[in-house]
Amino acid sequence: MTKKKKLLLILAGVMIAVMAAAYTAMALYFRHHFYSNTTINGINCTEMDVQAAKQALSDEVRNYTLSLVKMDGTEEILTAEQMGLTFMDDGEVDQLLAEQNSWLWLREFFSDKRHELKVSVEIDANAVRSALEGLSCMQEGNFISPEDAVIVETETGFEITPEVEGNQLDLEKTVEAVCQAAVNGEERVDLEAAGCYLKPSIYRDNTELLEKLNRKNQLVIADLTMDFGSGRTETVNAALLKTWLVQDEAGNDAIDENQIRTYVSTLAEKYNTYHTTRYFEKTGGGTAVLTLGDYGWLIDEETTVSELSAAIAEGRQGTFEVTYENTAKSRALNDIGSSYVEISIDQQTMWCYVDGQPIVSTPVVTGCVANGTETPRGGVWKVKTRKTDYTMTGKTDPETGKPSYTAHCNYWVPYSEDLTIGLHDLVTRTAFGGDIYLTNGSHGCVNTPLEAMEQIFEVVAYGFPVVVY
Repeated sequence: MTKKKKLLLILAGVMIAVMAAAYTAMALYFRHHFYSNTTINGINCTEMDVQAAKQALSDEVRNYTLSLVKMDGTEEILTAEQMGLTFMDDGEVDQLLAEQNSWLWLREFFSDKRHELKVSVEIDANAVRSALEGLSCMQEGNFISPEDAVIVETETGFEITPEVEGNQLDLEKTVEAVCQAAVNGEERVDLEAAGCYLKPSIYRDNTELLEKLNRKNQLVIADLTMDFGSGRTETVNAALLKTWLVQDEAGNDAIDENQIRTYVSTLAEKYNTYHTTRYFEKTGGGTAVLTLGDYGWLIDEETTVSELSAAIAEGRQGTFEVTYENTAKSRALNDIGSSYVEISIDQQTMWCYVDGQPIVSTPVVTGCVANGTETPRGGVWKVKTRKTDYTMTGKTDPETGKPSYTAHCNYWVPYSEDLTIGLHDLVTRTAFGGDIYLTNGSHGCVNTPLEAMEQIFEVVAYGFPVVVY
């Protein structure tokens, strides 16, 4: 081998050794540094060692912001500092470098190395909560709270007022959504899509609410009118029935039976005329005060309560007839009306009016004052029956076992409660009127001339009022 060749071989060997040393040096370098053109999560980490790369990622975390997209499309921003967001070293960067084959650095020199790591972060939920509480959308007056659909009263019953969706955030759900988005490295979080808004718990189409509405409206659907005469009416309809609604032991709506009972009792106090004081305009002038007698309207409260309850339950419409224990002939304010018998004890005179027209005016003889059998006065009674060819009998004498008296009459019209006092003719009596009644009066009845009694008998019937004063 020539000297020249030998020199070339030595030179070539030196160059190879130098290149090998350089390659090895670079391989050793990239054992602790990332290749050129390396990016981690978009951050240029070219020839960075692990600590530098971690610092770059940490800086990126510190610069992180999260956009909160609200229901109306506007946004509010939270920073990493506000959220207490910090980089957490979980060894992934170290693992990434460890997986880098440093001996292939030459091959990798001109290629891009893009890596996406799930960077671990720590977030302070309390800091997030405080940051959210400070947002404008969380301030009182800047949001509308949700409201449940509810049943409300109307003039004719009930209806549903729809729910209000509102735009009030649920703080705890929002904290959870923000923390999750930040941990995932998301840039935006749609608060509505994430379910962060408070919602009504009851909507207008809620089955239970609709059933309750129907039940309420059914309970108050009745519309009943009671006629008490002289333009006096009472109505039971939704406006009143709504005030009678209560909840039973099972929590269901119901009409309060006690309210119905109280209502009927109020009607009785207002419209009963039985055993009430009347002021009667006497024939010839003057006013008689009448407090006695069995004439007048008296509501049968128990029956009326029962029947009214049934009518309400059935949702009945129209007229409702009140049931009475006792009735009068007229529904006018003056329930005596314009057809009645009028007897003046002091004047010993009886009149009979039909539709306001006098058909009889006659002297009479009433109960004997001297014998203590005076005819009761100061009241209104009603005719109980009428009979012809009737024999009246007095009380049985315990010594003789016979009635104290007997008297025949052609016409008998009793009006007292015990049927012992009434109007009748007495053909054996030849004189009527004057002061006969003081010493030779009746046993309590009203002795009437036959002709007058016959006229009265033709017009009276059960319930015909008899006024005595």
